[in-house]
Amino acid sequence: MLRKILAVMTILVACGVLLVVPAASQDGSGVITQANPRGTSGIGALNPLLCDNPDCQRLVDLLFPMLFAVDPANGVIVGAAPENNGLVLEPGSPQGTIQTFRLRDDLTWSDGVPITAYDVFYTYLAITSDWVSSSFHNHINSRISGAQVIDDTTIAFAFNMPGCQTLNRANFPILPSRIFDPDFDAFVDSFGAQDDEPRPYVDWLEAYPQQKFGVISSHAFNNEPFPTAGLFDFDEVRPMQDIRLIAEDGAQAFIYTDLPPGMSAVQYFLASGTNILINPPYENRDDLKNAEDVQIAEYPGTVWNFIAFNTADPLEPKNAYDEDGEWVDQGHHPLFGDPRVRRALQMAIDVDQLIEVALLGYGTPLAANQPSQSWAFNPDLQPVGYDPRTAERLLEESGWKDVNRDGVRECRGCLYAKQDTQLYINLMVMDGQGRVLAADVIARQLRPLGVYINLNVMDDNSVLSEARQQRYDAYLGGWTQPYTDDPDQTNIFTRTGDIIGLSDNTGSYTNETVETLMEQARTLPGCDTAARAEIYHEIQTILQEDQPYIWLYSANDMFVADGGVLGFDPRPGRPFWNIRDWIVVK
Repeated sequence: MLRKILAVMTILVACGVLLVVPAASQDGSGVITQANPRGTSGIGALNPLLCDNPDCQRLVDLLFPMLFAVDPANGVIVGAAPENNGLVLEPGSPQGTIQTFRLRDDLTWSDGVPITAYDVFYTYLAITSDWVSSSFHNHINSRISGAQVIDDTTIAFAFNMPGCQTLNRANFPILPSRIFDPDFDAFVDSFGAQDDEPRPYVDWLEAYPQQKFGVISSHAFNNEPFPTAGLFDFDEVRPMQDIRLIAEDGAQAFIYTDLPPGMSAVQYFLASGTNILINPPYENRDDLKNAEDVQIAEYPGTVWNFIAFNTADPLEPKNAYDEDGEWVDQGHHPLFGDPRVRRALQMAIDVDQLIEVALLGYGTPLAANQPSQSWAFNPDLQPVGYDPRTAERLLEESGWKDVNRDGVRECRGCLYAKQDTQLYINLMVMDGQGRVLAADVIARQLRPLGVYINLNVMDDNSVLSEARQQRYDAYLGGWTQPYTDDPDQTNIFTRTGDIIGLSDNTGSYTNETVETLMEQARTLPGCDTAARAEIYHEIQTILQEDQPYIWLYSANDMFVADGGVLGFDPRPGRPFWNIRDWIVVK
């Protein structure tokens, strides 16, 4: 069946008014259908604490409430309301260590039981427990040190280093505590009744032994979650067929279907087997654009790619601060201690060509450290641009010359390397996102400039593990910055994050102005988004000039829907934000 692209994503219904009706209540199928590339047997846990891949994540996002609601337009924390699945009514902005939150009382689990502060507290303890392997563990442990249930709809948290970024990064999905421990509410009331402030979680885990949380990892809830309380409710898993979700009225609403043998997700979509397609392969995107009756939205993605430089002495890595809190001189990397060399390499790389080769054109060049979907993005800052002649001049000025005409530059009066050291770079590369192809192109682009690149391709975790030891030259990688995250990057670009083996300022980059601005933005009274954005704009300008990274590109996301899905209006990183308002007419 041929389809037609809609060039404009605004869908006009009834003379321009979008009907707000649940997808499952219309004439026609009324069902949103998406391919499950892993199949029902491989999707993993449908428990939001245990889900570890984007395919199960797509479902748990639809099935479970979150502690804090997030504005789909900009990722800012907002109060709970009928149109979202957040619990906290007035989140505010944490300016003190202990914060008390009031929860909504109008949201129930799918079996009719109210969601309470006990559910929130149980989930928090489960995340902090060593018996639950959750992707939320490190985030929550590093930001929340204790909690206290005050009553059914009130809970208090003790925050570590509260700031404007705290609520975004302390957000987590909520489980129904009684499913795992029917006596949990009574335990909390008996143990914490006399508390005046939140107890540290270690106190709770001593009274409520961690091993009790072991039941979570093998519970039947993980495969067939009931009850739920998200945008939709869980219905059933049909092995080797599909996973089904229902709307509040019990009508079928969302089907996550296994692919027929021998068919790709794109082929099945074009054959009308599904009506939604998320991030199809780059090689299929042109065909989808040329098909009939198809709606397409394309945005710069949430992953921004870069080359990180080690600016410090790789032979003697040190933490930024000693045991007394005094700053420790980091020395200089023989190649990248000189910012002129870093800038030359940025200008010698044709990012547009990288995007064309690695992403088949589906990418957006970066100007600095914020992706364009972030509210902190500086729209006035343009990418550095490709300028190999200036790059060559900078290398010459910085004392890197090819005197012996062997095609590789040597140190002849450079700042930090020994005389005759060759401009030879060991570049670690994270696989995925077309980075291996991009790295090959970069090596070819730099070769005529007298720069030799040795590539070492590894998985993401291995690259980060090596980089955190701070003995490397450079690495090509990507940071994911979901729309739900705060733009604070203190851990990446300040000395706070320069801790060997642990933190992400692996290149020991130091700029006191950046550190001052980061702290201002993080702790701004009231956390006004516009005022914080102005500070982040200034930071981006400085980071572009300093070049602790080579700024490369964001791979573009593509969201595709059948023409019969009315109300399809994806936001960057949030294709299903208004899914309950979709109308499926065919």
